[in-house]
Amino acid sequence: MTDMKDSKEVSQVAKEVESEAQLEDRFMQQLAKQGYQTIQIDKEADLINHFRRILNQRNQVNLKDEELTDTEFSRVMNELVGSKTLFEIAQLLRGSDIQPAGKISIQRDDGSNVYLEFFDGRVVENNIFEVTHQVTVNARYTNRYDVTILVNGLPLVQVELKRRGGDFEEAFHQIIRYRNDSFRNLYRFVQIFVVSDGVDTRYFANGDGNLNANFMFYWTDEENNWLNDITDFTASFLSKSRLHSMISKYTVFDHSNDSIMIMRPYQVYAVEAIVNQAQNHPDKNGYVWHTTGSGKTITAFKASQILTRETDAEKVIFLIDRSDLDIQTAKNFNAYSAQSTTNEPAIDQTNSTASLVRQLQASDTPLIISTIQKMNTAVKEDSSYRKLLTEFHDKHVIFIEDEAHRSQFGDMRKNINQWFANSQHFGFTGTPIFAENVGQDGRTTESLYDEELHHYLIKDAIRDHNVLGFSVQYINTLKGKADFSAEEINEKVAKINTAEVFEADERIQLVTKHILMNHGQLTKNGHYNAIFTVPSTEIALKYYQAFKQLDPNHELKVTTIFTWVANEENAVEKQDQAIKSSRLGLDQVIADYNEQYGTEFSTDTFSEYFADVSKRMKEHNDQSPDSNIDILIVVNMFLTGFDSKRLATLYVDKNLQYQGLIQAFSRTNRVETDSKPSGNIVSYRNLKAATDQAVTLYSAGSKEDFYVKSYDELAAELRPAIATLVTITPDAKAVDELFNQGDSAIKTFVLAFREVLRIHNKIRVYEDFKWDNFAADGLNAQLMADFQSKYVDAYRYLQRNREQPEAASILEDINFEIELLETDRIDVDYIINLVKAIDLDSQANRQSDSKRIKQMLNDTNDLKLRSKADLIAAFLDSVVPNLPDNANVGDELNQFLAQRRKLEVNDFAEENKLPAQLINSEIDDYDFYGHTNPRRVTEELNKAGYGFKEKVSLSKKIKSFVLQTVERFTMS
Repeated sequence: MTDMKDSKEVSQVAKEVESEAQLEDRFMQQLAKQGYQTIQIDKEADLINHFRRILNQRNQVNLKDEELTDTEFSRVMNELVGSKTLFEIAQLLRGSDIQPAGKISIQRDDGSNVYLEFFDGRVVENNIFEVTHQVTVNARYTNRYDVTILVNGLPLVQVELKRRGGDFEEAFHQIIRYRNDSFRNLYRFVQIFVVSDGVDTRYFANGDGNLNANFMFYWTDEENNWLNDITDFTASFLSKSRLHSMISKYTVFDHSNDSIMIMRPYQVYAVEAIVNQAQNHPDKNGYVWHTTGSGKTITAFKASQILTRETDAEKVIFLIDRSDLDIQTAKNFNAYSAQSTTNEPAIDQTNSTASLVRQLQASDTPLIISTIQKMNTAVKEDSSYRKLLTEFHDKHVIFIEDEAHRSQFGDMRKNINQWFANSQHFGFTGTPIFAENVGQDGRTTESLYDEELHHYLIKDAIRDHNVLGFSVQYINTLKGKADFSAEEINEKVAKINTAEVFEADERIQLVTKHILMNHGQLTKNGHYNAIFTVPSTEIALKYYQAFKQLDPNHELKVTTIFTWVANEENAVEKQDQAIKSSRLGLDQVIADYNEQYGTEFSTDTFSEYFADVSKRMKEHNDQSPDSNIDILIVVNMFLTGFDSKRLATLYVDKNLQYQGLIQAFSRTNRVETDSKPSGNIVSYRNLKAATDQAVTLYSAGSKEDFYVKSYDELAAELRPAIATLVTITPDAKAVDELFNQGDSAIKTFVLAFREVLRIHNKIRVYEDFKWDNFAADGLNAQLMADFQSKYVDAYRYLQRNREQPEAASILEDINFEIELLETDRIDVDYIINLVKAIDLDSQANRQSDSKRIKQMLNDTNDLKLRSKADLIAAFLDSVVPNLPDNANVGDELNQFLAQRRKLEVNDFAEENKLPAQLINSEIDDYDFYGHTNPRRVTEELNKAGYGFKEKVSLSKKIKSFVLQTVERFTMS
C-alpha cells in the first residue's frame, strides 16, 4: 500500500488538476503494476471472442485440442447466460452443493459431453486477471464503459470513474441505467461495481431488480480506517488475492429474496481473524465486537461456513439462544445456507434434542445450528443422550455464539464446556460486558472469551452509513399539546420520580395522547412503525387499554406482547395471581388481535402469536395498512435481536442503561432509504445521563455522530434553503413558467427544492417542528405541498424528454430522490382495488365511492398512478354510472382500458401517417420482451419513403409513445 502522506498529496493534486481521462490512465497503470494484463477490447463482439479464446485455452485437455465450434460455443453462452437471472449466474460462478464452482457441461457436435472450467474459486493463481477500458456496447442506447476488470475473460468488475465532487448517488443511478439498458450477454457476469472520483471510492454488489444506493460500501483497513483514495482502494481491494476472495468467498446469497450480498470490510476482517485463531491458536477463544445492526448474523454464518472447510474442527456448531430466536431470524439463516441437495432446513427449529444428537453423530453434517438449551439438555449429567456423544469429549469442536452477552454466562455454558473439553468458542456481540456494566456473576465478555479479535463500533457504523444516528427527545412536559397544561404535567410527573406517579392512570392517559398526536409526524404518516417499551406487564396492559379508549376507531393499530412469567415483578406471595392476571389480560389482547387481523391465536398458541406479530412488524406494508402493526407495546421482548428496516421509532417509559439501552435504541436505526434519516427515540423518562454513559462506553470514549443534529441546528439549515427556493420560485405558478425556459431552468428549481426536502426529512421528527414556524421565511404547509406536486411534474417532464440530448445531460446531473417526498399509501394497486370494490347498489354509493377515488387521484404523489389518473377518472365518470348492479367492475375497467388504448394508438398512427398495426406490434414486443423492434420500424419507414431525418425523428417519437403507452395502460 502507498504511503498515506504520499496518497493524500496525490489526492490533492488530483482534486485540482486531474481530468477523468488522466484518472483512468493512472488507475489502469496501477492495476498493471499489480499484475493485471492490459488488453484492448473495443466492442461487445471483441469481448465475446476474447472470452472464447481463453475458454479454449483453459480447457485444451478436456477439449482434446479441438476448439469449440460456433454451434458448441452458442451452447456455452446459453449455459452461462441464456435466460438466467443475475442471481443464478452468480451462483453458477461460485457453485453450489450440486454444481461445481465455475464449471459447465455441454454437448459437443459429435454427441459427447464435455466439462468446461471457466473460474477457479479456490486457487487465485489458476485464474487470468486482465483489465480493459472504453468498451462500447450498442443497445437501446450506445454506452461506453470506463474500466472493466476481467477474470478468465469474464467481466466480473465494472469501474465507473466520475468527475471531481460528483454526487455518488447520481453515479449509482447512472450505473443502474447502464445495467438495465445494455448489460447483456457476458456483461451479465458483472459481480461488483466500483465508482470513484479519485479521492472517494465505493463498491457494491450487482443483482436483479432494484438496488439501493444506501448499500454502496466503503472499503477500509483492519482498523476501520477508510481507504477512499483510489490508489489505496486499488492496492487493497483490487489486489488479485483480495478481489478473488471477495468474489469466491465473501459473497452471501439470500435465497429467500434471490439477492446477492457482498460482505463489508469489517465482516471480512472478522471472519479472517476467527479462522486464523482457529487454525493457529485452537486453545484460545475469541470474540467479535460489532455494533448492533452491522450484520453480525451474516458474519457469523460466513465464519461458520469457512471454518468447516478450512480447519480441522470435527464439528462447527452455531449456537443460538432460543429465547431470542424468532422465526424470521431462523428463516434468514436458512436463506443464507440453503441446501441444494436436501429438503432439510439449515436450522432445526424443533424442540427435539434427539434430532440434534443425530446431527452430531452424522458424518455429513460438519455445520450444525442449535440452541444452547438443546445442547445443554444433550450433555448435562442426567441426560440419556450424553453417552452417545462420548466421541466428542476430546475432539476439536468449534462453537459460534451469536449475541454472546446474553446466554453465555450461566450454568448451560459451563455444562457444555465441561463436556466438550477441547472446544473453542467464538462469540459475537454488539454490546460487550465490561467492568462498568458487569452483572452479579462478575464475568466480563473478555474473561469468558479470552480476547477481542475484531471490533467495529457504533461510531464507525454511523460514519459508514451502515446504521443511522439517533434523534433522541426527552419529554418531561407535553407543552400544551392536548387539553392539559405544561404546569399540570410538571407538577404531577417531572418533579416526582416515584413509581406511583409514573404508573398513575392519569399520566398514562397523557403519554398516550402525546403519542397519538405525534406518531404520524415521527413515522411519515405510518410509513414506519414503532415499539413502545414499558416496565411491566401490568403497565403494558394499562397502556393498551388507554390506546383503545383514546383511539376508539383504531386509526393506529396497537397491540402488546409479553411472557407472563419472566416479566412479572410483583412480590412472591402475589406472583400466582399476577401471572393469572397478566395471562387473562393477554388473552383479551389476543382476542382483539384475532378480530383485527382475522387470526385464531390464544396464549396456548403463544409462539404462533409471537411469529405473526414479528412478521407484521417486519413486513409493514403501505399497500395494506390494515394488516400492519403501528405500535407494539413490550416489556423486554423485541428489544434485542429484532431487525426491521421499517421500525423507526422507540417510545420509552422505563429505565434503561448500558447494553440494554443501546440494544433497545438500536432497534430503530436500520438503513432503509433516504426517507429514513435517523432512528427516533422519544423518552418519557429522564434517560439523558444513562444515555450518555452507554454511548461513551460503547463508542470507546467518544459520542461523536451518535446523535443527529438538533432541531435548532436543522432549523438554521432549513431557513437559507427556503430562501434560495423562494428566490427562484416564490410560488407554484412560478414553477410553471420555468417549463417555458428550458431544462436548465427546471434544474435550478429541482435542486433547490430537493435541498429543502432533505432537511425537512430530518427535522420533521421533532415535535417542535411546524411549518408555521417558517411562514416568515416564505414557506408554509400549503406551498410545500404545491411545490411537491411541481417537483413530481418536473421529474416526469424530464423523463419524457430523456431521449433528447439536452434533457439527458440535465438528468445526468440530477438525482431526484423521489423517496424524500411524503410517503403516500395511495398507489396504483391501492386505487385499482378501490375501483374494483365500488358499491354498485345505488347511484349515491357509486357517486360517493367515485368522488373519494378521484380525490385520491388528485392528491397522490405516486408517479405511476399520475400517468393513469385521467384514464381512471374517465372510467369513473363515463362507465361506472351506467353499469348494471351485478357487473364485475374489474372486467369492465379492463374492457374500457383496451378500447381507450386502441383509440390512442389509432390517433397516433393517423397523426403520423403510420399503420396502426406497426404501433401495436411495437407495444406487444415491449410488453413481452422488454424492448421494441427498431429494425421493423426502420423497414416500415423505408417503405413509406421517409427521408433520413424524418426516420430518425419518427423512430424516437414511436419509441417514446410506446413506452408511455405501456406505462399508462399497465394497471399493476
